[in-house]
Amino acid sequence: MKPIALFLTLSFLIGGIGASAAQTMSYADAISQLAAACSADLQKYCKGIPLGGRLRLCLNANQNVVSPRCQQARDMVYASIARRSAAQHNIGDICSADIGRLCGTSHADAHLVECLLSVSPAAISPQCNQTFTDTGWRTERARQ
Repeated sequence: MKPIALFLTLSFLIGGIGASAAQTMSYADAISQLAAACSADLQKYCKGIPLGGRLRLCLNANQNVVSPRCQQARDMVYASIARRSAAQHNIGDICSADIGRLCGTSHADAHLVECLLSVSPAAISPQCNQTFTDTGWRTERARQ
């Protein structure tokens, strides 16, 4: 492995150690990061493809030729988006005990976000708290 590739790989792995406690990025931030890190690659390999849907397919198809910076950003962005999507999909199951205890309901309903926002993160189980953070709903509501 070339020294620069090894350095980037190690930096990515070391940087990812604490990632489980970090929040996921918004979809807008993901597009911004890809645009910033991959602008030359996008012009060269994915010209005319809008930032969004089919862009991932293009970057995947060209993963062996895009720059290391673009490849690293691509990996980070799509991992974060996958984690956000999984958290949003699974929060009702992961947080069912917390929802019942803190929100007075046994299932995830329309008031789930408001309920979990209204209690201290310390009152929520660690796994539920991390899942709620990963959904992005906590930070999106704070920005409103």
